[in-house]
Amino acid sequence: MFTKRKTTTGKWLAFIGLWLFAFGFAFSDSIGLEDTPDVLEAASIPLIAVGVVMMLASNFFNRKRLDH
Repeated sequence: MFTKRKTTTGKWLAFIGLWLFAFGFAFSDSIGLEDTPDVLEAASIPLIAVGVVMMLASNFFNRKRLDH
């Protein structure tokens, strides 16, 4: 995921998207932490969705290949 073929923007999008997905997954009520506040449980689904979208968007930030 974080290889040399991605631009700096693509790497940042993938890195932040991965962390947002992880936080959303950790705070979800199905597998989440015990005694999580309701605000974090309500924010878990949007965090998961935004994280996935950011990781998918990072795939469009690839470096051009030089054919020699």
